[in-house]
Amino acid sequence: MKILFVMRNLLYLRNYGSTLALLAEQGHEVVLAYESSRNLLPPEIEQATQALLREQPRIRLIQAPARDDRWASLASQVRVLNDFLRYCDPRLEGARRCAARAESFVFPPLRRLARLSEAWRRRLLPRIRGLAESIEGALPPARPIEALFEAERPDCLLVTPLLDFGPNQTEYIKQARREGVPSALLVASWDNLTNKGLIQVCPDRVVVWNRHQAEEARALHGVPAERIAVTGAQLFDQWFDRRPSRDRESFCRQVGLDPTRPFLLYTCSSIFISRYEAVFLERWLTRLRDDPPPALRGIGVLVRPHPGSSKFAQQVAELIARFPDQAVLFPRAGGYPVTPQAQDDYYDSLHHSAGLVGINTSAMLEAAILGRRCFTILDPEVAESQGGMLHFAHLLRGGFLKTADSFEEHFRQLADAVEHPGQSQAERDFVADFLRPNGIDRPATPQLAAAIGEVAALRPRPQRAGVTAPLLRALYYPLALYLLSVEDLRARKRWSEMSLREHRLRQLHELGLRLRKHLWRRPARWVGNRARRAAKRTNQLARRHIVQRARHLLGRRATQEKGGK
Repeated sequence: MKILFVMRNLLYLRNYGSTLALLAEQGHEVVLAYESSRNLLPPEIEQATQALLREQPRIRLIQAPARDDRWASLASQVRVLNDFLRYCDPRLEGARRCAARAESFVFPPLRRLARLSEAWRRRLLPRIRGLAESIEGALPPARPIEALFEAERPDCLLVTPLLDFGPNQTEYIKQARREGVPSALLVASWDNLTNKGLIQVCPDRVVVWNRHQAEEARALHGVPAERIAVTGAQLFDQWFDRRPSRDRESFCRQVGLDPTRPFLLYTCSSIFISRYEAVFLERWLTRLRDDPPPALRGIGVLVRPHPGSSKFAQQVAELIARFPDQAVLFPRAGGYPVTPQAQDDYYDSLHHSAGLVGINTSAMLEAAILGRRCFTILDPEVAESQGGMLHFAHLLRGGFLKTADSFEEHFRQLADAVEHPGQSQAERDFVADFLRPNGIDRPATPQLAAAIGEVAALRPRPQRAGVTAPLLRALYYPLALYLLSVEDLRARKRWSEMSLREHRLRQLHELGLRLRKHLWRRPARWVGNRARRAAKRTNQLARRHIVQRARHLLGRRATQEKGGK
């Protein structure tokens, strides 16, 4: 079986490296196509990628092509508009930060749709979605992707995450439909179905972790129940059977903590979830130092920066330096736990801690596997990072995440965890329900590999464009050209905050400056240069003539004087 696996970037090997290795060991050929440049990869991800390719020669790496024709801008804008409009759904009303992120990708004049009254929304949004669906169906095939399918001829297509705003991966799903190649979306993380975009074109299978994600796929994305497969969270399999690489005393001495005292592990969230987490962390450390209950006096704190926010690790390090006797930063440079040493460090940090504290982070899922209790404060300062993110509700299921409305209540909960260590039933139930729903003793990686095999066994009928597609393309072509003409208004993927009128006025001003440069300054400079050269040449000729005349006169005088003698 030949598998074409398209992922946004190679960071997703953290999620699927074990699955790809298992597929290769089973004799399948995997063509791994990545969209983003490898030059931007963290060094530890590049190292893990090279190790996987060395160990599994059946895995081949290629750069994923993208649509690059005159329809590219229209295709992208139709999809981000659909992504944006999903946040008009009352069920997503609280996700204001996600809605703002989606809005930044939308062509500015269309952003007014979100500000319509409820009555106008009910009237217009179904029609706009119908128009977007019509445009999507009329788009011609993306030639580079068509050529890739022709060259590779895969037996099945896998994509992840697909749910980014205006994804290029939708083109791959559509091309697979045209070719009759079965396709599947592998949902990469616990927040993908709620915090990102919309499934624009439904693949043959959507593979999720658990029944909660299955319900999100059905209710929020319209995926039919028969197309959903539940396999568990394969990226966490490595933590179930792992053991600590060093004892607690050795670990504490290495990171700079007092081995005679317990310590708490504080895990930072991603930049998008909590951009100003350092402010909250400073408040938390200050209150813990100045007014702790007896069980927390002198307790250590190990702060772990988010692996995707390494550029902010220095900011956290400067904060930690103000609490030298209380907190340490480890690892100081951040980084993803994908190499053996980094995985040992991460596991030991969780294993030897008395509990985990954070705002909203997937580290809480890994802590649950190790039986460590997790805590947070429902503070107004971080309300958008918690209640404003729909996936945060998963952590509250069954009382797994211990929440508090005040620092006093929060510290009482932490003190209880320190005085009465051990795993509660809530952690075990959460792991069984959310991470391994098909059996706590059944690893998810083989189940995902089996689900991929079932996808490859499907035989979907090739789908061709309708007879009206050429007419619709002619109808939408001017719109495609218009959006192509305003592409310079975008800064990378997001649109500039200035209005289109302001942008055009700036362009006219810049055009005037160019015309002045090319029609006045350059000709004037050319004329001036020519005049200077002519004057210089004239001066040279004049000097030459004068010198020659002087020599001639001197020669005549010398001749006359000689003749007179």
